[in-house]
Amino acid sequence: MSKVAYIYPLEMPIDVKVTVPGSKSFTNRALIIASLAEGTTTLSGVSDANDSVILISLLKKLGVEIQSNGDIIIVKGNGGKFNPFSGELDAEDAGSVMRFLSALCCIIPGEILLKGSERMHQRPIQGLVDALKQMGAKITYIEKEGFPPIKIQSGNYTGGVIHIDASLSSQFVSALLMVAPMFPKDTEIICDGELVSLPYIDMTLSVMAHFGVEVKHETYKRYLIKSNQKYKAKDYKIEGDASSASYLLALAAISGSTVEVTNLSSESIQSDAKFADILENMGCKVNRGKSISVTGTPHLKAIEVDMNGMPDTAQTLSIVAAFAKGETLITGLSTLQHKETNRLKALRMELSKLHINSKADDNSICISGANPKGAYIDTYDDHRMAMAFAIVGARTEVSIYSPDVVKKSFPGYWNTLKSMGVNVEIE
Repeated sequence: MSKVAYIYPLEMPIDVKVTVPGSKSFTNRALIIASLAEGTTTLSGVSDANDSVILISLLKKLGVEIQSNGDIIIVKGNGGKFNPFSGELDAEDAGSVMRFLSALCCIIPGEILLKGSERMHQRPIQGLVDALKQMGAKITYIEKEGFPPIKIQSGNYTGGVIHIDASLSSQFVSALLMVAPMFPKDTEIICDGELVSLPYIDMTLSVMAHFGVEVKHETYKRYLIKSNQKYKAKDYKIEGDASSASYLLALAAISGSTVEVTNLSSESIQSDAKFADILENMGCKVNRGKSISVTGTPHLKAIEVDMNGMPDTAQTLSIVAAFAKGETLITGLSTLQHKETNRLKALRMELSKLHINSKADDNSICISGANPKGAYIDTYDDHRMAMAFAIVGARTEVSIYSPDVVKKSFPGYWNTLKSMGVNVEIE
């Protein structure tokens, strides 16, 4: 029998300071680039998310020397020169690991089978594979055309002009960008179709620049990466994860509490750091600086907002919207059906259990705010469903099935809620 987390309403508003784990997105980019760098890099504030744990394990399997000590990791880079490797790599349910390694494995001599979980094999990868083939990669699909698992054989990768369909995931572009300096020719990446989640490209470019590689781009549609640039090892501190922070700030919003996240700055380039701006538009009080704090209000207002640049907080916002007066329209959600679950479908199903009406299409959800009732919530093997719906418990008792799913991005989530004064029981 699977576990259940019971969350009970706050007896009164709380006023707390809290830290969140290091950014999973920054961690995984830094791990790839530090592995490709010349010299030894110390990464501090590293995420303890399962996605990052998986990536570290697979990089080690590929021969990268990595030492871990808590949230400090030392990576001995190989300058892009890998020893031959033939075998299987299992990315499990980690989307960024699947995409980043699809590109990285193209420069590794040997024959690699890259696979994942059952759900990962339902998540499209053709846009990235087509682009990698253009630069000389030899990739074949093992089961269904356009989806993992894939077999990657060492080929004559070159660089040159590469067209990519990035309409499903910005990680396709990030994966290409990070390995492009290894190519013998200058690389020009041209994005066809609408590029989603642009701020995540900014994160990639930021980490690349920190390690000494320059990328020129025109309005995020065309990127030029000069050949023979070298990543240089350089210590790197990873800031708090803004996606993880969103749940704690949302809890403040719906419960009239004050929550300050001390290791996330308002200057962060993480798109999800702007989640506090959305809460402010809904009537909350926000203080910004080297930390971000939100004070909730009993008079939350419905809004219309495009979440194309921050889809990972769409579920969190949906919960806040359930408590807001009026109809909240959230758009820019086309990628949600390709995540750990079809998140739009799952959102509607679980909101209805809370007696909250909603309607959705392929790109948006409209939520009618009311007075949510307690319910048993299914998580669909999706960490963000579990964490978002747990917030409801600050107002009315909820029960979350399979609470361990949070390990994917925020393993200490339930203990963090307890430390803030939220009554959580796991059975």
